[in-house]
Amino acid sequence: MEPKLSQNQSQRLILAPQLRQFLKLLELPIFELEQKVQEELEQNPVLEETKPASEEETASEPEAPETPREEEPVRDILREMEVIERARNLEDFSSDFSGYNQDEAQKKRDYQESILTKPPTLGDYLDWQLGLLELSASERKIAQEIIGNVNDDGQLAASLEEIAQEAHATVQEVEHVLAKVQSLDPPGVGGRDLKEILLIQLRKLEGDTSLAQMVVQDHLPLLERKQFDALARAAGVSQDRIKEIAKQIARLEPKPGRIFYSEKPNYVVPDAEVSLAPEREDELVIELNHDFIPTLRINREYRQMLKQKDLDPKAKAFLREKVQAAMDLIRSLSQRKSTLRLITEEIVKLQHDFFTKGFAYLKPLRLKDIAERVKVHESTVSRAIQNKYLDTPQGTIPYKSFFSNRLESTNGTVESQKSALERLKHLIAAENKKKPLSDAKLVQLLNQEGIQIARRTVAKYRGLLKILPAYLRKS
Repeated sequence: MEPKLSQNQSQRLILAPQLRQFLKLLELPIFELEQKVQEELEQNPVLEETKPASEEETASEPEAPETPREEEPVRDILREMEVIERARNLEDFSSDFSGYNQDEAQKKRDYQESILTKPPTLGDYLDWQLGLLELSASERKIAQEIIGNVNDDGQLAASLEEIAQEAHATVQEVEHVLAKVQSLDPPGVGGRDLKEILLIQLRKLEGDTSLAQMVVQDHLPLLERKQFDALARAAGVSQDRIKEIAKQIARLEPKPGRIFYSEKPNYVVPDAEVSLAPEREDELVIELNHDFIPTLRINREYRQMLKQKDLDPKAKAFLREKVQAAMDLIRSLSQRKSTLRLITEEIVKLQHDFFTKGFAYLKPLRLKDIAERVKVHESTVSRAIQNKYLDTPQGTIPYKSFFSNRLESTNGTVESQKSALERLKHLIAAENKKKPLSDAKLVQLLNQEGIQIARRTVAKYRGLLKILPAYLRKS
């Protein structure tokens, strides 16, 4: 070994400070953006809040920074972003030659986006884990039926016979697949009762849990009543040992689905509103919700201080830095607003029937469709809609709800997954409650309407709609 010099060529992504700030602000929903602006007002002494009525006065002052008008396109900075995103994609692709292909990368990004925009449910988490198991087509069908019958507590709410009937399988096949589902996280999920939930967790613990398993299996009522003396006699061990076992069992989770509970409601502040025009019902009006965001300007006194020739150099450098930061923030806020408006306008154009008629008219739409119309990269659209909501005539819904995959139909057109969900919901709402529609019958009815859909997809959609299987809907 000996020291030597060598040259290496590599790609590095360097974001300009203003661009980095714009990307960060673009991702923030309105309530987080308000908090961010308030923090900047507290930390930067040259920033101050002004009333919207004084904007004209502020703009007329020669020292005030020139900011882009709201309706002015921000494509220059967005094109720079697109170059950066493509470079990042190239770097990600070239960094690993182990067979990690673009499809796998896209699946990973899709999953990451899904957990960023809304909290995952227990069903979502179990469905995702199914992809990690080696299952045949028939086993996967049974597994999806099992997951569809796991309640919010994580307990299996249907009998093996009922699941076998719905999945057109034998009880033995269902029991075999159930063991695989019970191997998933959270520990204990899929247990048919408290005893099985606890036993599943004990089997997953390290060390010898045989005594604890015996207590749960054979003497759970005694444990619940804390009859340690009777338990000790039945197990042939001391009461102290039984108390240790009781503490071990007490640390288990009787409701493994509890970690997915929504402890408190999420109050949503929409970033924009789309409403019907008062005079023309088919005309839509877009209004961005920026009432929460204060209008900013640079303090006049600090601008005057910068002109003083006898100002201390350190103080002058400090003020220049703060003024530049303030100007970058004001421009980035304006660019964020313009970008969100551009994207919202294109969504309204492409989903006009949804806004005027309802969910059944929601068309399939991809991020790529909007990105091409706005002339930006897909990742820019993804950032802009992340964790943001739109107030519509159909209710307040996430921006992400407008984007879905396509379902083929028999007439050669395409349907969105969300419109299929809406049709499924209407079919079940109109069913005979004494003779509810099975998943197989729902597939048949949807096929008759021209929507090609598999039975397992109907079961999945039913789960997303929080609708029980047919045998549990019967009244």
